[in-house]
Amino acid sequence: MNLKVSNLTKIYGGKIKALDDFNYNFTAGVYGLLGPNGAGKSTLMNIITDNLKATSGEVSYDGENTIKMGKNFRKILGYMPQQQGLYPNFTLIRFLYYMAALKGMKRSDATKDIERLLKLVNLTDCTKKRLGGFSGGMKQRALVAQAMLGNPSVIILDEPTAGLDPKERIRIRNLISEIAFDKIVIIATHVVSDIEFIAKEVLLLKEGVIIDNGSPQKLCQELDGMVFEITTTEEKLHEVTKFFKVGNISKDENNIFVRIVSETEPTGYTFTPVKPDIEDIYLNHFDDA
Repeated sequence: MNLKVSNLTKIYGGKIKALDDFNYNFTAGVYGLLGPNGAGKSTLMNIITDNLKATSGEVSYDGENTIKMGKNFRKILGYMPQQQGLYPNFTLIRFLYYMAALKGMKRSDATKDIERLLKLVNLTDCTKKRLGGFSGGMKQRALVAQAMLGNPSVIILDEPTAGLDPKERIRIRNLISEIAFDKIVIIATHVVSDIEFIAKEVLLLKEGVIIDNGSPQKLCQELDGMVFEITTTEEKLHEVTKFFKVGNISKDENNIFVRIVSETEPTGYTFTPVKPDIEDIYLNHFDDA
């Protein structure tokens, strides 16, 4: 199983490069796409799913161009867009059967699959409710379910946990992890913790190019000895935030604690070295974005 992106470039308006000679080889597992707005994440996903035409380059699956594969590629593709483009007058069950029909699934197969997926996304009690009355989180779960119809080999998820409460976020995250053993799962998200523990690899995108990539462990190792927690006071807080890349600020009754990323130790302050995480990686690369 191999999804290869080769020399992919997308130019808007003859000037703006959303993707710039993008190359990557995806195999089975979860991949996290991280980057600020405009980095090219959604453009990449829309080209892979053939919702957008590339200016140049190609996408291939097991050596075959996905555009030439046509409906054969769409049969093995699951896609959850960021925009909740649902049919408000459809009930949930009608929506899922409709999406299954678009994928060419037999009704008997669709019935079994829909029952399984409704349990997985915790929507079994909502089948007869109209989508227009769903909360944002319920819509997200419905979109995750439709993306997994037909047991696709390639699943593209754009902000899958947006609007979910912590419990449901964990449920979806664990579900993604479970299904990814024999599938290619590509996730774009701004919720860094969603992919920190489940991603095989993380791709950091900026202005349409990969500026860093690797396993979460490898990326975090790059910041060994560069993440600190400064203990300071309210009077000195402005000074700390002015001179350092700040990832988090917390406080107790007596002190303020500031998590920073710095190439040198913050001498002149009371500090403790801490273990880097993916949020620190994001901050280090995109603090100015």
